[in-house]
Order: sequence, then structure tokens, then C-alpha cells
Amino acid sequence: MAEAWPAATSGRLPHPPTIAVVDSGIDTTRPDFGSRVVKQVTMTALPGNSPGDGYGHGTFVSGIAAGSATGFTGAAPTADLVSLDVMNDQGAAMTSDVIAAADWIRQNKDAFNIRVANFSLHSTAPASVFWDPLDRAVEKLWLSGVVVVTAAGNYAVNGQASGVRYAPGNDPFVITVGANDIAGTVSTHDDTAAPWSAYGYTLDGFAKPDLSAPGRYLVGPTSPGGTLSLTRPASVVSPGYIQLSGTSFAAPVVAGTAALLLAAHPGWTPDQVKGALMLTAKATPSAVRHSEGVGEVDAARALKLTTPPPNPNLALGRFVVADPNGGTTPVFDAVIWGNAARSSASWGAASWGDASWGAASWGDASWGDASWGAASWGDTAWSAASWGTASWGDASWGDASWGDASWGDASWGDTSYADNASTDAGAPELLDAAQKVQAETELGITINPDGSVSDFGLTPP
Repeated sequence: MAEAWPAATSGRLPHPPTIAVVDSGIDTTRPDFGSRVVKQVTMTALPGNSPGDGYGHGTFVSGIAAGSATGFTGAAPTADLVSLDVMNDQGAAMTSDVIAAADWIRQNKDAFNIRVANFSLHSTAPASVFWDPLDRAVEKLWLSGVVVVTAAGNYAVNGQASGVRYAPGNDPFVITVGANDIAGTVSTHDDTAAPWSAYGYTLDGFAKPDLSAPGRYLVGPTSPGGTLSLTRPASVVSPGYIQLSGTSFAAPVVAGTAALLLAAHPGWTPDQVKGALMLTAKATPSAVRHSEGVGEVDAARALKLTTPPPNPNLALGRFVVADPNGGTTPVFDAVIWGNAARSSASWGAASWGDASWGAASWGDASWGDASWGAASWGDTAWSAASWGTASWGDASWGDASWGDASWGDASWGDTSYADNASTDAGAPELLDAAQKVQAETELGITINPDGSVSDFGLTPP
């Protein structure tokens, strides 16, 4: 990533587009952002939300994406930022507010030149693209020309596959990012996914995450009087700066990189940006298969691309249709897609190969080695992907979203109560004593005897 900073700051790249951060707000008194926070919108309906960023999470995410302070430079340090505050001071958000934020971005993207939106959060109920309104909202953003970057989540246990079950990270269009542990070295050959970084298949059978980025022991800006600083004093490394871990903080690395790519190639679509990031990702051969998608993001390599990359979402294109409600943005017709998938469980393996994957080497490993080819749609087993568990009867609208809470993908360091204690997800596998201490220390959580997770006594609203 450091190789990309000189190009971004020396004028060799045009000014990048604006990054919208859907989170807990941004503390604009921090010197990390100068005057680059061009708009702040408060959208949370929950009580206990301070002006600016009373939690500290959104400021940290924004610093990783676009901070410019000496020694704490983010991925795109000259990019402007728009803050959509959807979380209260405890890191909780109503999913309906997150959806409203996505709609606000779509309606105002031209006014503020927003081309990238970062969602370091997820809903608390397992979701399917068949019915989840947050998935629909981020798909509309994507199909309107905004690159959507999401965190995979932090509910894996001891490096085991967890599935990626929650919106918006479960959506096939968006860029879902896992947390890479760089193992203290420059080489990616000894890198692995952080043991809590979620990976596996969505309820609809899509493999996630798409790629990874550093997400362990990152240092960035936060609100000095915010909840994170006050409750985690041992993690504060200097006034206004804190060390945190989580997929919440891997995602903005990719969001900032996407902004740099769009500065270099302003005509590229979200699909092309996703393709470029996946095409140039570095392989992580020590990582468990699928846990880091196609590999770790490499901004410098991505910026060297001069021709449009293959489209990783090409196989989904035939299911994108005109909005039946008369809107100007096309929509993904999940029903048509579902009918096609049910009639041929291997449609993906054939379509992806014919469309693009077979023609490209994704990262340093082939697509087959990296993910989909070796674990084809047939291998995912549609019965296991479970049309039943994704059915209307199993998860209603109220259960899935509007009445539910979303949690920042780093409630106390990027793990939320809902990540592990949700009755839908089930209790996680119990950790041994050493793993329990490490997880509690690193992520700032309390692991209960039954394996559920508490965040200083907080429970979802």
C-alpha cells in the first residue's frame, strides 16, 4: 500500500473521488482529515448518539481509508469524505437507518462526487438476496455506479469457516473484505486470515470474502472522548490514536484503494474496480482456502493496470433488469437468478469460466486454486446452501431488517454481541484458555462460559 501513497500525494494521480463512510460519524476536530469531510449527515434513530463521533469507530475507519496525518496515513490520503452517522455511541444502528444512508448516497452521489461507499457493519439476522432490503439497497448503489465495500464480519472461531451470513457482506455484487494477519512481515507468503475473520458461503451459495486486507493491530485516529477510547484505554497508543483489529478496518483499506483506482481510471465501473482489485491481489498460500478470497489487496499492482480488467460479476449481468417500479437504476432480479440456479446447480461454474474467470489469473494463484473453480457451485450443494433456510417463512422482513439492529463490525474492536451470540447463528465453538484470553484481549470482548460473547454487558436494542 505504501508504494501507492507517493502517486496519490505527489500529483501523479488526479484527485480521487469522494468516499462515503456509513458508520458512527467522523470527529472532524482530528487533524487527520483537514477540511476534507465535505458533508456530515446524522441518520441514526437510536438514542444515545453524540454529535460528531461519540463512538470513535467511524473516525478510525475514515482514517484508515483517507487519513493524512504524518505517520498515520490512510489508503487515499487526499480523498474527500462524506459521513453518514447511523450508529449511536455504543456502536448499534437500526438496519433501516443503514438502508436510508445507502439511499441518501445514491441520491446525492453526483453532488458530492461519491464513487465509493464503505460499510464496516452488518445486520444481526442471517440474510438472503431473495428478501433482504439492505442487500437491495447496496445493489442499487452498485448498479448506480458506486463501488460498495463491506466488512466480512468477525464471527469465525479459531480460523474455521463460518459462512458469510449477514447483509451487506453476503451480497454477490459488492466487494466483501476479510481481515489479513500480515504476521509482521512484508511478504504475503506467511499471511493468514485473522482467526475471527468470517469466510465461507453465503446462504445463497456465493463464496465470500472476495479478497482481504490487513485488519489486525492497525493504528488509526479516534475520538479522544469516544466510547472506544474510554473503555479501551490500554489500546490507546497516543492521544487521539488507538490500536484495533477487525474486518471493519480491513474494508476501508480496500475502499481507499478503490478511490485511487477511480482517480486513475474515472470511467471504470464498480465491476471493473472489483475485477482490478481481484486480478492484482497477492496470493496468500499459507491461508486456509477461501478464507482470504483471491488474496490480499495490492494497491501498487492495481494502479499499474492500463487496460480494463475482466468483470467478476459478468455472470450476474443477465439477471440485472430495468426497475419494475420505474426507477432509473436497474435492479438485480433475484427471483430469475434463483430459478436459473435451481434448474442448474452448476450454472455458476460454467458461467464464471466462460465469462471471465477462466481467462484470468486472479492474484498470484489461478481462479481454480483461489476459490470458485475448485469449490464449484455443485460442491456448495444447493441443499446445503439451503433454499429452505433462506425462505420467506424462515426469515421475515421484520426478522431480517426493519425492526432489527445492525452492529458495527467492530463493536469493541470489530466484534459485536450479535456476531457470536445471535440465536440464529448459534453459540460458537468453545476456545481453549489461551485462545480465549487472546480473543478477549485483542477484540475487547467477554467470552461467556457457553461460548456467547458480551461487550461490556451490552445487548442489541
